[in-house]
Amino acid sequence: MLGKLDQKDFKQVIAKGMKTYARENRELDILLFREVFDNVARVDRVLTKPGGSLLMAGRSGVGRRTAAALVAHMHNIQVFTPKVSRGYGLKQFRTDLKTVMQLSGIEGEQVVLILEDHQVDGSFLELINSLLSAGEVPGLYTPEELEPLLGPLRDLASQDGFRGTLVSYFASRVKRNLHIVLIMDSSSKTFTGNCESNPAFYKSCSFQWMEGWNRESMAQIPGMLLADEGLHSGEGTKGKDGKSGAEELVKNFLQIHESCSDKDAAPRRYMTFLKTYKQVYNEKKEGVVKRQQHLQAGVSKLTDAKALVDDLKQKAGEQSQQLAEKQAEADAALREITASMQRASESKSEMETLKQKQGEESLKLEKRKKAIEIELSEIEPLVQEAKDAVGNIKPETLSEIRALRMPPDVIRDILEAVQRLMGIFDTSWVSMKSFLAKRGVKDEICSFDARKITPEIRASVEELLEKNANSFDPKIAKRASVAAAPLAAWVVANVKFSVVLEKIEPLENEQAQLEKNLAKSQQRLVKLGNALDKVDREVAEMRKR
Repeated sequence: MLGKLDQKDFKQVIAKGMKTYARENRELDILLFREVFDNVARVDRVLTKPGGSLLMAGRSGVGRRTAAALVAHMHNIQVFTPKVSRGYGLKQFRTDLKTVMQLSGIEGEQVVLILEDHQVDGSFLELINSLLSAGEVPGLYTPEELEPLLGPLRDLASQDGFRGTLVSYFASRVKRNLHIVLIMDSSSKTFTGNCESNPAFYKSCSFQWMEGWNRESMAQIPGMLLADEGLHSGEGTKGKDGKSGAEELVKNFLQIHESCSDKDAAPRRYMTFLKTYKQVYNEKKEGVVKRQQHLQAGVSKLTDAKALVDDLKQKAGEQSQQLAEKQAEADAALREITASMQRASESKSEMETLKQKQGEESLKLEKRKKAIEIELSEIEPLVQEAKDAVGNIKPETLSEIRALRMPPDVIRDILEAVQRLMGIFDTSWVSMKSFLAKRGVKDEICSFDARKITPEIRASVEELLEKNANSFDPKIAKRASVAAAPLAAWVVANVKFSVVLEKIEPLENEQAQLEKNLAKSQQRLVKLGNALDKVDREVAEMRKR
């Protein structure tokens, strides 16, 4: 049962769809306002019907292609559009039609074919007209191509109780699963002629007019696009007519856009105008900020110079006083000779005690080192063996894994464990393929330091190892992929190594503390030795004086 969805909830649905689209494809440069909601709702209504197709007539930049791509993504419908290049012609277009027809008619996938008027010409549209009206294009396939192509449909046609030919069944599946979206410029001279010469556009497509945005929406767009650039910073100021600075700026934007000819007043031109304003504003603002910083730096230098002069005057007075004090200190120096000799004797005694303590600390340090080496002796060879196995993985093996459209569960489990250990928590297949495609990925895995594994990460990987234990069985992993077995062994070895590292952490901490104490003792010995030398020099100097 269908229910009405208010604009707030609908906005949340679209925003969520945009996030997943950006994560899996690319960032969508789209602002959300009333016309965008209407466009998405119209497209959604048509594309969710079996064989629903669209002819979206309007001006460039109104958001037709974005709406179609977003809705298709939200419904997990595969999007296909011709990659038009200089040598693209009717032959290449027929090949693309075969691709989408096989996806929808043979494999039974939902497919959206997006065609913009700059991608097609009259001969292309005739083929689309045939495809919309009959689900097939006469002469597209030769009899030799059709016979092996339609073979998989025999059983399906029998199950569906279809009594016609396999070609008719193929065409019916194409009409049901293929959605054609035609995006055409209504201001083009050829628009009316193209529509009239292809009647299936009217009969089989939902005709949607998207000429532009209303004035209220166009007044909202500057605030949405330029909010971070100070559009509303003039709210406290008033223009000549009593309006705020922001309202006056929006009014000027609209007046400039509306002053253009009808041909140049397309929504895309308006967005380009606002983005250009944003770029110029930022450049000017950056220049003003730099000049301001330069002036502030100059004032700061003058302030520092004044403070330096005052400081020098103060120091001159203090040094005059210090001169008199030094004369008195010379008299006191003779009295300090005796005290210095006493301190030297105490320092020598302290040095002897420190040397004895240093010997004891060294013995304890050796014991701790042996204990740590015993703990690591068993696991380190396993880790090194796993690293060597990973290093021997051939690049073509990794390329085979990346080429998989969807990986087996064994490979996915192993790659997810590898990424988790390395701190990568995006475990989508797109992320895994990007990870495997990185240059030097084997070296990065081999050089990984298990000390970076936090208890939380290790716990999550141990849970994965326990939940999917079969995936990390060497025989099962090797059957899935030659590269999977070394990676699985690497994961298991590093988890064990992390457990051992956590176990010996108190020993390492104690070892570090012992080394720190030894270093302090050594520094103290050097300091005491220097102090004794200094005392000897001072005593000699004082006696001379």
